[in-house]
Amino acid sequence: MNETNNAVRKTVYLDEELTKRCEILFGEADVSSFSQFVTKALETYIDRLICENHSPFLTEELSKAIQDEVRPIASRMSKGLYRYAVIIDMFCQIIAYQDTEWSPHELEFVRKQANTRMAKTRGNIDLKKLLDDNWHEKNIMEDFE
Repeated sequence: MNETNNAVRKTVYLDEELTKRCEILFGEADVSSFSQFVTKALETYIDRLICENHSPFLTEELSKAIQDEVRPIASRMSKGLYRYAVIIDMFCQIIAYQDTEWSPHELEFVRKQANTRMAKTRGNIDLKKLLDDNWHEKNIMEDFE
């Protein structure tokens, strides 16, 4: 930040402690004079005030352009996360029925169940319910034997 030729002199009264704190932070602010430090601080504060007052920081066109660019990425991420949730649900089913040997046909059936469950539960996997269902089925099978 260079001092410009059109700089205006203003008299400001500051607390001595505040000036010492400013001088300590010159290095972090990457400035060499008190004027540069105050200028940088005021610019930062003005930007913050503009953002906090909810005035249009981005133009409507720029905001729409950003949304248009992000939308396909968000869609791909959402689809990928859904597929991962289906796989995790499948693993939960396999864990719940871990004593079962799985054929490719049975794994496809488990995948379809997981896909249906993900669609119904919006990604919530209830491993306890899967385990309870497994225990219930085991008890029924043992009663028949």
